[in-house]
Amino acid sequence: MSSILDLGKEHLHEALEGNPEELKALFRARVSGWGKTYAHEEEMTVGLFNDLEQKIEPYVAFSLLSEVVELAASEEDFDGFNCALDLASSLVVASGTTEIPGALQAKFSALESKAVSFGGEPVDSIAVIRGHYRNAL
Repeated sequence: MSSILDLGKEHLHEALEGNPEELKALFRARVSGWGKTYAHEEEMTVGLFNDLEQKIEPYVAFSLLSEVVELAASEEDFDGFNCALDLASSLVVASGTTEIPGALQAKFSALESKAVSFGGEPVDSIAVIRGHYRNAL
């Protein structure tokens, strides 16, 4: 493996097409293979989902947000929750809209409470999400 982005890369194309099962498979492969939001590789920092973030179409990012919200809500350990929230915040920004998906609206309070209980990076991801929606959550 030359990069963290090699983990689960067989799922990337279908995830970019909007397949929620392939997005979850990509998530699982990368989190189980690394478990951190960022990797330091050859004088640069790589985000766990940089390749997805750079290529995803806004409408696909928006359509996958509900799935990622459910994924974050189901994660019990710090690494899984942190990575799921990081992915959610990336998709929120990539969606290019301030329209709040219903699943995010419904679960935001619970995700925020969970983030506060963990502390650290999850709280930062919650702040990114809240800021993107202009504090409407």
